[in-house]
Amino acid sequence: MAFERVLRELVKKGGLRKVARNLGIDHSSLYKSIQDGSNIGLNRIEEILNLFGYELKLSKRKEVKPGKSKQSTKRR
Repeated sequence: MAFERVLRELVKKGGLRKVARNLGIDHSSLYKSIQDGSNIGLNRIEEILNLFGYELKLSKRKEVKPGKSKQSTKRR
């Protein structure tokens, strides 16, 4: 997931132990939560982004007709 990669880069830039300390959590817990395939919670994502001055916003896009998505569903 590309989003996990962004979080990892932010944490790497800030230093894993320092970021964990600022979040009030153990560095090993932070490390595990930003690994590929982890199931990081939205609140943790927001905490990390907030620490670096970012904000997570969701906005509704234009109405999309129900049905097939534009992405290919072919199996390789």
